[in-house]
Amino acid sequence: MRSNLVAAAILSALSSNATAQAVKMSAPVSVTPAKVITVSEGTDMAVTVSPDHKTMLMDLQGLIFSLPAAGGKAKQITSPYVEASHPEFSPDGSFVAVQSYAGGTFHIWTMKPDGTALKQITFGHGDDREPRISPDGKTIAFSSDRAFKGSYDIWTVDIATGALKQITSSDADEFEPAWLPNGKAIAFVSGAGIAAKSIELIELATGNQTTIVKVDPALGRVDAPSFSPSGKHVSFVQFAGAGLFMSGARLVVVDSEGHQPVYTGKANDAFPFAATWLSDTDFIYTGDGHVLKVDLTAKSETKIPFTAGINSIRPKYPRKVYDFDSTASRVVKGIYAPALSPDGKQVAFVALNQLYLMKIGGTPVALTHDTRYKQGPAWSPDGKILAYVSDKDGIENVYLHDISAASTDADKRVSPSQEAQIMPAWSPDGKLIACQDHTGATVILNIATGAMKPLAPSTFFPGRPAFSASGQTVAIATIKPYTKRFREGTSAILTVDVATGATKFFEPAPFESITTRTEDGPIYSPNGKEMAFVMDDVLYTMPVDAAGKPSGPGVKLNDETTDAPTWSGDSSKILYLNNGRLRLISRATKVITPVAVDLTYKQAKPAQKLLIHAGRFWKGSGPDEQTDVDILITNNRVTSVTPHASTPPAGVTRTIEAGNLTVMPGLTESHAHDDSDNSIYYGDRMGRLWLVYGITQVRGLADNAYRALQHQEAYRSGAAVGPRLFSTAEAVDGERVYYPMMIPTTSEEQLHREFERLKALDFDFVKLYVRLPFNWAEQGIQFAHAQMGVETASHYLLPAVSLGEDGMSHISATARTGYAYSRSFIGVSYSDVRALLAQSGMWTISTILNPTMYVDNPTMPDDPKYQVAPPWERARLVAARDADLKADQTDAMARVKDEEDTVAAVLKAGGYILAGTDSPLDLTATSLHLNLRSQVKFGMAPWQALETATILPAKAFGLSKDLGTLEAGKLADLIIVSGDPLKNIKDAAAVQCVMENGVLRSVGSVMAPFVSGNTIGNEVCPLP
Repeated sequence: MRSNLVAAAILSALSSNATAQAVKMSAPVSVTPAKVITVSEGTDMAVTVSPDHKTMLMDLQGLIFSLPAAGGKAKQITSPYVEASHPEFSPDGSFVAVQSYAGGTFHIWTMKPDGTALKQITFGHGDDREPRISPDGKTIAFSSDRAFKGSYDIWTVDIATGALKQITSSDADEFEPAWLPNGKAIAFVSGAGIAAKSIELIELATGNQTTIVKVDPALGRVDAPSFSPSGKHVSFVQFAGAGLFMSGARLVVVDSEGHQPVYTGKANDAFPFAATWLSDTDFIYTGDGHVLKVDLTAKSETKIPFTAGINSIRPKYPRKVYDFDSTASRVVKGIYAPALSPDGKQVAFVALNQLYLMKIGGTPVALTHDTRYKQGPAWSPDGKILAYVSDKDGIENVYLHDISAASTDADKRVSPSQEAQIMPAWSPDGKLIACQDHTGATVILNIATGAMKPLAPSTFFPGRPAFSASGQTVAIATIKPYTKRFREGTSAILTVDVATGATKFFEPAPFESITTRTEDGPIYSPNGKEMAFVMDDVLYTMPVDAAGKPSGPGVKLNDETTDAPTWSGDSSKILYLNNGRLRLISRATKVITPVAVDLTYKQAKPAQKLLIHAGRFWKGSGPDEQTDVDILITNNRVTSVTPHASTPPAGVTRTIEAGNLTVMPGLTESHAHDDSDNSIYYGDRMGRLWLVYGITQVRGLADNAYRALQHQEAYRSGAAVGPRLFSTAEAVDGERVYYPMMIPTTSEEQLHREFERLKALDFDFVKLYVRLPFNWAEQGIQFAHAQMGVETASHYLLPAVSLGEDGMSHISATARTGYAYSRSFIGVSYSDVRALLAQSGMWTISTILNPTMYVDNPTMPDDPKYQVAPPWERARLVAARDADLKADQTDAMARVKDEEDTVAAVLKAGGYILAGTDSPLDLTATSLHLNLRSQVKFGMAPWQALETATILPAKAFGLSKDLGTLEAGKLADLIIVSGDPLKNIKDAAAVQCVMENGVLRSVGSVMAPFVSGNTIGNEVCPLP
């Protein structure tokens, strides 16, 4: 967020009225009266107690509450927009320090104990966290990455003047400061990233540093030190386990001099916050969902009871209307990766799963006519050859097409490989092509010899490479994290010396990012003078030196949303996408000329009267199944489900005999990224993999916009084989980002450009991501509802509960705080989370992301259907299975059980929890079945688990009129499986045939392009 968003401006916007006025309503949105959900437990809550021991402040679900120190009814004193946490009373009790995210960056603020008089103390682009007030009340110690040297350090700020002082400066991440009671030294934790291996003490006068506590980082980590009033004791939280997932968290007290253990807390799930010492023998900490008071003398703990009310609202708005039946022509919006020819007269692009060539002013002509995947067209410098990506030989590789050739039949791979090659870019002499493999490494292909050699090592989902005009340098957009402690950073420009491999990062502008790390540049002008890229959603150029290194500040060329720029050969024009339209801008005059694309498609719809005789039938809801039934399907909808008759109805054009099989609805994957991250390496395999595992509807929750649209339109038109896809574009994020499909948003102007882009491209959903502040998220919620009629979700219970968001995309996932209010580090969600999920009416998705279930499913990698997956993904599945079979899975299985306990409790209470997987971060298709199996393993009936992938997502997403169950009038999305999934949940994966939108395919026919000789389901569902 830009630094001019000072405290006064922030505070003026921290009201729902202010944000409500920012969204022009095109449809009426009503909000139910606020419902108060009362909770008496907290997940990852923190507390502080006033010096007179009368008042306690509690950070519960990102809200600060005040209550008597002895417990009782809590009063909310901060709003969701302030995003305050880590409260700490000053020594005299007159004010409280907090960590606040208001404005889009973590800073240190102060307020009165009643929540008034909020005042920002630190400023800038650095994240300032974990405030602790000095014993004299004049200074606040905090941790920060504001030095921008790759790690967190301990800093102090003078409360009166704002003067800053850096206390530590090592390469380690140093955070969670704690003052020695005499004010002469500060303790802090130190380590690499979140794995804090020691508690250190630094003397402020001398800088001398000593170690108080040290742990083996392979076995656990430490956090949150706090000294007793005399300084004799220090408490801290010690976690057992490695990585993100802990097996235990205990509060520990040691003698600060001899470092001998004095006390271990009774809570097995101590929360990662400093204890508040009341005396040398009494302190308060939080864990196991409670506020706990410890008497060191008696070695006892007592719970301090509380109740707190959290407001919940449910907006009501007209939902987006879907026409699943019309075959009228529709305008293509999914124009993916357009490339301007060197002479500026033609455009190559991918749409409707085909490679197109279009003369500007003319009609697009398809160069390909098959169902295989295409991507990334790039013109040779002389304009005679078009490089593009296809998986027509099994794996995505770079092919060359002679523009003078009549077809692509003779096109050859440049460098045949069983490793993926994507996003090709030509060298200026036309002899080399740079591209990326499926590991994110940049490689060079020699066109003459076919040799492939590495150029740059793997980075986290980099963008398309670009050669400088001299050929000396290749530039890519890739992530540059600020620290190891938190993964976010900027999407910066990385230059690679072609001769030496030397790399160097450049910023497009200070603290700014390339908008997306896909097709948004940087790209070099052919004349060697500059590079173009998209930043803040608009088009920029930046001067470069003779070697291709940036040499000056960027210059803005337009004021409209821009994607996928490419240069003309004379560097005079740049072609780009704007909200589904092609535009051509003059570099010299900035005059923009529309480029019409006359391309339409029709929704595929079979003409048929099909009868399926099923031995067993489950409609998609409830515990009951029917036997010996006939399902009649007319065109793409179910006409009737009736007892089997010996004589078929009149007019039936085809009959499928499944008398010993089960027919049930196709499954819904409620959380996938079908068109981002490593999904880009799957090609045509992705859609087919969903189908062979019975998944006929996929909900995309953040993807590359144009790639997602291209796939959606290709599936809808029948030009590609895949599921019914409900998609969205990149998630709207804050200034710092991680994934390539997150938009770094740094101004309200850009925020609304993003909203308008989502609307113009007619997406089905709006994803609001981890670093987007809640006052901006609320604008996104209101825009999605009022302007688009679609749902929104994020990673947070707030704003989902209190600000009217529709859902939460995980029970728990990455949070900007570093911890989650919905699940503790050891994997437990307490009754506050369960109550909020069940009573608010919002939905959430159980993305387990835990491979331990392979212990119970060791043969899953051997399923022939999974041969549809790319070979490296098959290897990943085998490796996960093998690792799990060798390792002790006790702790990991306990985490699965904890999540499934939450799933079952919320569903039992009438809430919506849906099956989803975050695929392909988790393994595509198979992970959904593991999700269902884990639900059954820990107590749910198979039909209850299956409902999380059938009727419940249909209801949650407002689609139950058409989807979710197999009933008369509903869409014919179904699967035919062996066995009986209502008796054995594993049978849900034994798919023989799959039908999406009335089109019936055997699994064998779906697999055929990638797996030869497999005939699963062919005898049941032969080709008509």
